Amino acid sequence: MLHALLLLVATLSGLACAQLDPPSTFPHDYPGKPPGGFGPNWQQYFQVTEQLPNVSFPLSRNWAGNIPVNRPNHPNDTLFFWAFEKENGSLTANAGERSNEPWGIWLNGGPGSSSMVGLLFENGPLHIANDFSLFANNWSWSGLADYIWIDQPVGTGWSTADSDGYVADEDQMGEDFFGFLTNLVEVFPSLKTRPLYITGESYAGTYIPYITKTYFGLSNPPVKLAKVAIGDGTVGSAQVFEELPTLSVIETYPQLIGYDQDVYNYFKEQAHSCGYDLNLTYPQNGHFPTLLPPGTNGDLAFTKKQLYTKNALQSEAKARLAQNKAEVLAIDKLRKRDEWLKEKRDLTGRPNGTIDPWYKCLLYEEMIDYALNFSVPWSLGDDEKLGLNFDVYDVPDALSPEAPMDATVFLNNNATRAAIHAPTSKVWAESIRYPFGNSVHGGDPSVEPMVFLDELASNASSHNS
Repeated sequence: MLHALLLLVATLSGLACAQLDPPSTFPHDYPGKPPGGFGPNWQQYFQVTEQLPNVSFPLSRNWAGNIPVNRPNHPNDTLFFWAFEKENGSLTANAGERSNEPWGIWLNGGPGSSSMVGLLFENGPLHIANDFSLFANNWSWSGLADYIWIDQPVGTGWSTADSDGYVADEDQMGEDFFGFLTNLVEVFPSLKTRPLYITGESYAGTYIPYITKTYFGLSNPPVKLAKVAIGDGTVGSAQVFEELPTLSVIETYPQLIGYDQDVYNYFKEQAHSCGYDLNLTYPQNGHFPTLLPPGTNGDLAFTKKQLYTKNALQSEAKARLAQNKAEVLAIDKLRKRDEWLKEKRDLTGRPNGTIDPWYKCLLYEEMIDYALNFSVPWSLGDDEKLGLNFDVYDVPDALSPEAPMDATVFLNNNATRAAIHAPTSKVWAESIRYPFGNSVHGGDPSVEPMVFLDELASNASSHNS
């Protein structure tokens, strides 16, 4: 088994090295595309009028397609949108009309995750069930306001990008976003003066502050930003949004450690030794210190910004377990690892204040590994599954295989693709590892938004936002 895993890791590493450039994709021109620049005459082109597969219930009028971000020398850099109006005529109102009626944008995270996931599984008007059928969501956010789900940055989901046109950092992402909005409001002119609410989750906690930062830097922004809202957002460092909450997760789901008080005391001690026992409140009384636990300076586990979708996290868990086994063999610590896997470690004999030399301050990773090896039902899987029965978005769910949450069948159906004017140059995927700087190995080099949130708040106050 170990030999097979090492061979798989080596093969995947070779394939990754062979494909150094991200793919080049481009939008598709469908019949009826208007000539010239964007304007209200494009509404008819973008309107979704063809029957969507397996959708047997009424939907409000909606529009979808790719719009350029206006990046010089990159005409194929576009963002894909799918917009639903609240009521008949609300989204297609003329310039200056409905100026007091809000509209909203939804963004998923990643980086590299499609906002179609939010539309089809969270807050959009049509949802996909576990058996791949579709049903109406009566609590869609498009029932509150005209709402638009956008795949971004360029190259994410149905959005397209030249192989050398992916964003270099979050500042360029913000510039692209407003290039897109500049064209969007030409198609739907009432949006120029209506209050805009930008909402999102997960890595949108990085996107949205940078979008807001870009907005305040524009002398004549194309939209009127009113509010932003972020759920479960990555506004801070990886330590803050992933490692620091580990003890709280264990306290919420003590079954992760088999209700073992000694194991809980161990994790509590480790959290204290790593500086994770901060009391985060809102509003925070001053800034909490930058978290740089011992042994993590330069550690890729903290500096990389990976995919944080459900499927991506599961794939990462699988890769991490395989990598752990490979690294253990390479550094001749196989005996220690085998002992850890075969029997519950004596976590109580460690001197107070000593950080685990194996995991250091990667408490989140240690918690998952502990559950997969020692805590029922997560430990019931075999080596072939490599932890795929651990659901980071629904901890009590230990189904293996899981009930599917999969939009690929619907979105990659050619009938769906044609109806929503999606590109033919790519296959839709829930997530990609976003290639910042046009490198498949590139990570997000941008500073976390926590650094400039005070500045954003000051700008918002001065703009009466």
